[in-house]
Amino acid sequence: MQEAPKPRIRTYRRVETPPGAQSQTDWGEFKDIEIGAGSQSLHAFVMTLSHSRKPAVIWSHSENQLGWLNCHNEAYRRFRGVAAVNRTDNLKTAIAQGAGAWGRINKVYRAYAKAVGFYIDACAPRKAYEKGKVEAKVRLTRLRANPEGQVFDSLEHLQSWTDERLEMWSRKAVCPITGLSVHESWQHELEHLASLPILPEPFDITVTRSVYLDCMVYFENHSYPVPFIHVGREVEVRGCAGRVQILADGKVIREHPRGTKERLIYDPSCYEGDGDARVIAPPPFGRMGSRLQEIMDMAVEERPVDLYAALAEVAR
Repeated sequence: MQEAPKPRIRTYRRVETPPGAQSQTDWGEFKDIEIGAGSQSLHAFVMTLSHSRKPAVIWSHSENQLGWLNCHNEAYRRFRGVAAVNRTDNLKTAIAQGAGAWGRINKVYRAYAKAVGFYIDACAPRKAYEKGKVEAKVRLTRLRANPEGQVFDSLEHLQSWTDERLEMWSRKAVCPITGLSVHESWQHELEHLASLPILPEPFDITVTRSVYLDCMVYFENHSYPVPFIHVGREVEVRGCAGRVQILADGKVIREHPRGTKERLIYDPSCYEGDGDARVIAPPPFGRMGSRLQEIMDMAVEERPVDLYAALAEVAR
């Protein structure tokens, strides 16, 4: 019986990206790290500039959406700029459904990428070599900045120690594509990175909401006020760690505490100012309302003993 021919060898193309074109992102997990009150598992977010091989390793307690975006912010701060494309795995904080070029990008991550100014490029499934540079830096973390077996006072202490170790490595290691040190190659790459923007506060929810006639938007069973000039328009609402940000035209127009026991947040400043050709300003307080507001703004010990008599004076 004739043997079946051996399958043909499948090759792949090695690609070296130009300066500023691409970063690659991945996670590594480290268990039993002695930090603060005792040992715990930590996550190492690793981002690498594909051209210079400059790495940034950011430690996080969680791989959730807030942790994911916070680590991006910290990595970009260390790079002092943003590459045009970020290649990532198909984790849910990046790709909500599917994988690779056919995946549906996570809505929150898409909004973040638009604000920061980069394009999301997800790897094809089971193609680890497509982000080989960051895979190598995850291994580097275990070799050059492995915190296992050491004791740290806090997460900040661990982060500072890691930054120092990686800086020492980048000054000694050679970038294979330039022949210079990784540090020198990164300095040349800096001029090709997009300028570091004002990085958005990490958020785990983003939705579009209409502003009602009473100048309120509804989010997570709470009503939040915005300036009346936005009534009838749609605004973006982001759920951040401990606060809600409301944006119009890409700019934050109001911030409020998130998840308070109060379901309706009141801000009288949202009703002040002049209208325009589209919106009429809300009517001002009447005499009764103004007097009541004055009384409520007083210290308790200064308020009239007979509140009703004080208000009745206005009606005479």
